[in-house]
Amino acid sequence: MRKLILAAGFVGALAGMAAPIFAQNTVVVTGARQDRSSANAYFRPSNNGPSAIGVTRQADYFVTPLFVSSDSRNPDERIEELFAMLSATLERAEAEGITLVAGQYTLEPVTHANMRSLPIIGGNRPDTSRVQIYARIPLAGQGSSVRATADRIGAFKAAVPATGRSFIDAGTTGLAIDNPEQYRGAVVRHIAEESRSYASMFGNDYGVRIEGLEGDLYWQQASETEVFLYIEHSFVIAPK
Repeated sequence: MRKLILAAGFVGALAGMAAPIFAQNTVVVTGARQDRSSANAYFRPSNNGPSAIGVTRQADYFVTPLFVSSDSRNPDERIEELFAMLSATLERAEAEGITLVAGQYTLEPVTHANMRSLPIIGGNRPDTSRVQIYARIPLAGQGSSVRATADRIGAFKAAVPATGRSFIDAGTTGLAIDNPEQYRGAVVRHIAEESRSYASMFGNDYGVRIEGLEGDLYWQQASETEVFLYIEHSFVIAPK
């Protein structure tokens, strides 16, 4: 019996482990993977690239990383200045309708009540401490663009008053989606339709067996405003 095995997809990983999807959470979509630190690399591409079968849809948000920092020499002063500016950032965000969120995998709102629980890391210069958050802005249809969002964030951070030697840097604007797992059914339907289409090319005596659909759901940025969701899988075409 001859079989034709077609493989599609790659395993998404952080430090060699698949990244799980949690229902009802907002997750960051990684776009330029090669530019991200390992702490933000939510999957690792193989040489084969992503699956060609999946679902492309508009993301739910633009997200821009913000680094609230202070480079005062005194460590205690530095931390207080950092959180004073973060507090001012929260107040400005509320006034401008921008949501501030944080997290390496899933994104949760930042508030005055929980902001001091954010991890403090070293900055790019000596004697610098910072926290990383994201400014989250909903995509507003076809008129949404990275440039307009970056301009808005630039004006927003410039309007936040500094305390002492505190300051804010902004990173590259990316995308985020709510509850990716809700699209699993649509991804599976696309895989089923595509695999049946391939099997039909061999005639009515051939069928298809799909493997791997129980695996994790993965995603990556597909365009300026769209994400591509897929499941690592393979299908086997063989005589019935």
